[in-house]
Amino acid sequence: MDDLLRQLNPEQRKAVKITRGPILILAGAGSGKTRVITYRVAYLIKSKDVNPRNILAITFTNKAAGEMQTRVQKLLGSGHDVWIRTFHSTCAKILRGGAERIGIRNNFAIYDEYDQLSLIKECQAEMDMDPKAYSPAHLAAAINKVKENLLLESEIKSDLLKHFYNHYNKKLLEYNALDFDDLIMKVVQLFETDRDILEYYQNRFKYVLVDEYQDTNRAQYVLTKLLAESHRNLCVVGDDDQSIYSWRGAEIRNILDFENDFPDTTVIKLQQNYRSTRRILKAASSVVSNNVHRKSKTLWCENETGERVEFFDADDAYAEAAYVARKVIEMGMKGERLGQIAVFYRVNYQSRLFEECFVTYRIPYEVVGSLRFYERAEIKNVLAYLRLVVNPCDAVSLKRIINVPSRKIGQGTMEKITGYANEQKMTAYDVLREVDNISTIHRGTRKRIKEFTKMIDRFIDTRDQWDIYELALAVVKESGYLSSLTEEKSEREYVRRKNVEELLISMKEYVQDRPEATLNDYLEEVSLRSDIDDWNEAEERVNLMTLHNAKGLEFDTVFITGFEDGLIPHYKSQEDPKQYEEERRLLYVGITRARKRLCLTYARQRDMFRSGPAYTELSPFYNEIPSDLIRTGYDYE
Repeated sequence: MDDLLRQLNPEQRKAVKITRGPILILAGAGSGKTRVITYRVAYLIKSKDVNPRNILAITFTNKAAGEMQTRVQKLLGSGHDVWIRTFHSTCAKILRGGAERIGIRNNFAIYDEYDQLSLIKECQAEMDMDPKAYSPAHLAAAINKVKENLLLESEIKSDLLKHFYNHYNKKLLEYNALDFDDLIMKVVQLFETDRDILEYYQNRFKYVLVDEYQDTNRAQYVLTKLLAESHRNLCVVGDDDQSIYSWRGAEIRNILDFENDFPDTTVIKLQQNYRSTRRILKAASSVVSNNVHRKSKTLWCENETGERVEFFDADDAYAEAAYVARKVIEMGMKGERLGQIAVFYRVNYQSRLFEECFVTYRIPYEVVGSLRFYERAEIKNVLAYLRLVVNPCDAVSLKRIINVPSRKIGQGTMEKITGYANEQKMTAYDVLREVDNISTIHRGTRKRIKEFTKMIDRFIDTRDQWDIYELALAVVKESGYLSSLTEEKSEREYVRRKNVEELLISMKEYVQDRPEATLNDYLEEVSLRSDIDDWNEAEERVNLMTLHNAKGLEFDTVFITGFEDGLIPHYKSQEDPKQYEEERRLLYVGITRARKRLCLTYARQRDMFRSGPAYTELSPFYNEIPSDLIRTGYDYE
């Protein structure tokens, strides 16, 4: 262990070796926080003789958790039993073992945002609520806000929202399903109502580490405090300068006020940057230092001085995209890897012109965070079949696939099924099993429904006899779904078939890697994947993504585009000082993704949807970067 510790700088070693009590590690961008977390886990086990089962490390993405897991295995070897998980995965695991104590069956389904919207639309129909007057997306955001802030129903100010929230949660319970925010809220509820369960996990996890603490919301904050309240061995790692997710509930006060919650906190600042050149680092620090609400820190590095930050002002957005494309081609001709080039933008619609230009110039690219593999309709269809086999109460999955492929079981029939289920207090699937009781459904349709339930029941009865791959293969074949996707129908159907085949291949690999995993384990892992989890840095194509999606990544060359007022900072932030500071942090995150080169681009004119071409103004953040760090022009130094 001493040899390992010698690989760390003095502050990193300190962060690893202080193991008792509350610790706040302020880890600046590129300061090696993942190394510190993984070395800390290894140090607890190797030097402090802590049982690996007594350590819990929580982060936000499967990608980050996987990277930590791999690094810990390199330090300790395989076979350790440390929980290194995301917040949602941790809570799902806890609920699988104890949810029945709060009235939830442990084979619950996890609804992603698309499933949630489907359920919201169903609730709206049942409540005669006009979706044009009350958008499903806005209702979803309101529901999520209630749950992530752990609000009681009595604390919901709108009577309409209170009524809808109550109905929505009743449907979730009926379908034996939880949405994302339920996972954490229900664990908090479990811990607060069952002291024995709480004490079990407090004794199990005597050392709790939380990564990206600046991104925690109210529910995650309460969960963390509950887990650590008895032993107080809580180590949180984060950077308030990278708090950019307030729009999805993250509360920067959690990290800024950590020392108020734990007055005996040891604060350690990791300020040496190992990623960026000195000029890039100075540009980033010069911008974020203008924020008032931040912890004092000064990043420094021993890296090369590097090139100045390039600035290009284009006549319009088309010229901006063409400029970036030409620069990418030049870099490729110089031997630079396309996979180490990233183009960032503030809002998704900006990607269109870059995509068009890259197609014209034949530059391979990937839009990171666009429609992900597991969000494609054909993939969700297969997963819905499997979810129904695990949890027949899941009416959202049932309604998705009962007529996929076509069985001539239409929407009108399903409305009759749902109505009967509501009247008789039955699940929709149980009604299907007794469909002969509904005389208003045509005899031919009843026959087709019985054929469908016979097939699903056969899978339910035999599911434990198959591995995940074998079951999925049987489902797509016997349901007729795979054969319905043929090249003869259309190129689109052929692509969908290839996607389903790719899913089956991934399942086969999953079974090989995790032979003990259950179908529930697989479905849970798929449900909890984030936007960035499917990104492959080894791919040789330019990466296009929003600034928000860039967090946690790094590239040799970064283009930050649309560097104009109204985009960076976003126009919605300009009347709110807190939001304005977050926009500055967002730019800081973007700048610090760059290792060697940074280019800022600005379009003097941009097309607007209603008004047509409009002149823009340069971002006010431009003047916060020292002029001696910037060069204008076409060529690099």
